[in-house]
Amino acid sequence: MLLLKVGLLSGLWCFFHSLLVTHWWDRTLRRLLPRAHVLGRLGFVIFSTVTWLWLMLWIRTLPENLLWAWPGWWAVPRWAGLAAALGMFWAGSRAFDNRTFLGFSQLQAWLRGETAPEPPFRQTGILRRIRHPWYAGSLLFFLFCLPVTDVNAIWRGVFILYTLIGTELEERKLLREIGEPYVEYRREVPRYLPRWR
Repeated sequence: MLLLKVGLLSGLWCFFHSLLVTHWWDRTLRRLLPRAHVLGRLGFVIFSTVTWLWLMLWIRTLPENLLWAWPGWWAVPRWAGLAAALGMFWAGSRAFDNRTFLGFSQLQAWLRGETAPEPPFRQTGILRRIRHPWYAGSLLFFLFCLPVTDVNAIWRGVFILYTLIGTELEERKLLREIGEPYVEYRREVPRYLPRWR
């Protein structure tokens, strides 16, 4: 019953995390808060961070049974996977507009009474090699982050599945927003694994 609760709460977090970045939610905010809807991104970041931390802290209080501890030489692929995840997160942070991603640019524009500009479609840095470095880093992190227990096997599985589904949803959203340039970008740049040429 406890493992089911872990799975359900993890899935619920994923559902709301995904819902709050949909076009439907954006249209709803625009209708309900016509002047302050631009703060939706900042609200999304705060909500996602606080609820994820609460979920992880709650999970840390649960009794767990160890299933796999990465013994001996298995530590090598584990730490290599975590290093690759860190590299993907770092490279992604260098390529994306982090102020817009976090909602700070929108907040600054709102405080000035201006309209926040839409972030440009970027193909710089790691984005020339891979379309979704943060999703790739997340998959690696969830695979290698901790010794495997019965409890974290559940939330890891939920978050890995969510990351795979979320990538597909993001692809569809970007195709709608950007159109043909993104179609061409998809032909040239892989989703998760870089092609070094």
